[in-house]
Amino acid sequence: MNAAGVDYSMKPYSGARGLWLGWLVIGLALGLGWVTQAATPTQAEREQLMELRREIARHDELYFRKAAPVITDAEYDRLKMRLRELAVKVDEGAGEAGVERVGDDRTGSLATYRHGEPMLSLAKAYSDEEVMAFAARVSAKLGADAAGEVRFRVEPKYDGLAVSLTYERGRLVRAVTRGDGVEGDDVTLNVKRLVHGWVEQLGAGGAESAALERIEVRGEIFMSLAEYARLSAARAAAGEEVPGHPRNVAAGALRAQVGEQNAAGEVRRLELVCYGWGAWVPATVRSKTLGEFRASLVRWGLPVPGVDRVVAGSAALGAAVVEVRKYGAAQGVPVDGVVIKVERVAEQEILGLGSGAPRWAVARKFTPERVATRLRGITWQVGRMGVLTPVAELEPVELAGTTVARASLHNAEELARRDLRPGDWVWVEKAGEIIPVIAGVDTAKRTGEVAPYAVPERCPACETVLVRREGGAALVCENRDCAAQVVRRLVHFAGPEALAISGLGPAAVEAAVGRGWLRSPADFYRAETAKWAELPGVGRRKAEKLRVAIEASRETARKDGARLLYGLGWPGLGRAAAKWLAAASGGLTELEGSDVDWWRRNTGLGEAASRELMAYLRRGDVAAELAELRAVGVGEAWVRAE
Repeated sequence: MNAAGVDYSMKPYSGARGLWLGWLVIGLALGLGWVTQAATPTQAEREQLMELRREIARHDELYFRKAAPVITDAEYDRLKMRLRELAVKVDEGAGEAGVERVGDDRTGSLATYRHGEPMLSLAKAYSDEEVMAFAARVSAKLGADAAGEVRFRVEPKYDGLAVSLTYERGRLVRAVTRGDGVEGDDVTLNVKRLVHGWVEQLGAGGAESAALERIEVRGEIFMSLAEYARLSAARAAAGEEVPGHPRNVAAGALRAQVGEQNAAGEVRRLELVCYGWGAWVPATVRSKTLGEFRASLVRWGLPVPGVDRVVAGSAALGAAVVEVRKYGAAQGVPVDGVVIKVERVAEQEILGLGSGAPRWAVARKFTPERVATRLRGITWQVGRMGVLTPVAELEPVELAGTTVARASLHNAEELARRDLRPGDWVWVEKAGEIIPVIAGVDTAKRTGEVAPYAVPERCPACETVLVRREGGAALVCENRDCAAQVVRRLVHFAGPEALAISGLGPAAVEAAVGRGWLRSPADFYRAETAKWAELPGVGRRKAEKLRVAIEASRETARKDGARLLYGLGWPGLGRAAAKWLAAASGGLTELEGSDVDWWRRNTGLGEAASRELMAYLRRGDVAAELAELRAVGVGEAWVRAE
């Protein structure tokens, strides 16, 4: 039988009659387009498949290696679905081959380690019908078990970075990312510094863990939605780009060089969840079901999925998928679907592995809610270091229970890639059911009145000519006296994680900067109460309280130099690096004249970052600002941290 489903053998017939009927059928098949001509892929489809694979490879590079995707998960999933359709047709039924490949998250800058057992990805199901088809394939392969039905475990699909924790004799020896499935980046140090939930010794060194020669515990490291909200609020207050997704921040932090991570200083805590294993030596003590393994994880002190269901039968499986899907939003964790696994390990072994994924598990991905609205315009936020971030201003629209009126566009490069134009009708969805993003443009509704958007050449706040950095992705205003940058720096200086000047909001700072008497941190301490009282919404009583808070911040700076250093907002100097620097010095004066090696030793920054920071501090305007601060009695000396 050929690809069109026509059997040319004509075995039930013989002789002339059979020959005549055979040619008749062939003629009809050709005339009606049944034969290979209809099923043969066109050259355009072959080229489309090649281009689609190149596009997906580019997005894999951005997603896995750089933790900086430029499309939503839903958009990526649509590309993979189209790839699967074309692969089946063009590659003559190749099916999952070349579609469900493991991405490669190795950075090239970290040491790598080979997994004891391959760390595979998961096949994807994009509909309930595909889930039922998966269950049917599993049941057909296994046949009826003792209970009459195969048991499935349903768990949330956490949206983070896959990790493998290797324990030898119960003690943690390394943590490795998935990498290419064969080897991954060694992130042990960052796991110990940043991640909550890992344990040094399984079960506090009991007999059970001691009997384990080696086990690779597989799991996911992610950022909670509460931590993401805190980080996003801090970034927004500073006029900086809000991270596109908790996963991006978690992956970037976990895979950063130690100095880079601590310099960033933004990630307070990442979370860990464990749900599987790789190598297990000796195999004789291995769990026989996923439920047994979950119980072992709990005894060992490792975190497990917050909800799971073990069911048998199609109806129960469908209900479990619906129930587990609700978990993420209710518990404040980022999830992007559910995972369905065969419960019994012996049955998993019968089913075996496919191309890059086990045949005994599938990830059910859900299409996010999408609404159409009009793009009113594009505004630009200027951050405290001069980086401009475009923001889409939308006609307000209801989406997943909230009103959405704005969406971050990340950078000018994304604007060009999407060809966004004010006046366009756009589709908006929530990435990971969290962050509003523009998922596409309805070009069919574009009229001749909608003109291409021109990226600004000058700063919207000060008219300084903008420059491009980072390979053309970021637009930067290099005028440090730009009013927008001044406001952002001063708000950061007074913020709760810096000198904590309570009662001083962005509006008051912006008003004071606009009047010309607040331009540097020293001006906080020089300004009289009457000046603060003149600002809109402040008044005499609030001004007096504000004056008390400003004076109290002097003591904060004296007792905790790290808060002062962090509040000054130097490039690359986050909270952790500020603590190291405050412990290594006794005041701002001591920092002058230090060399690159000193900065590297005492901040954890690399050589390039240390040189950049030193060059920044030697700028005349920055040096003058620090001198003014010391002149008002702030930063000359602080209590050296032990």
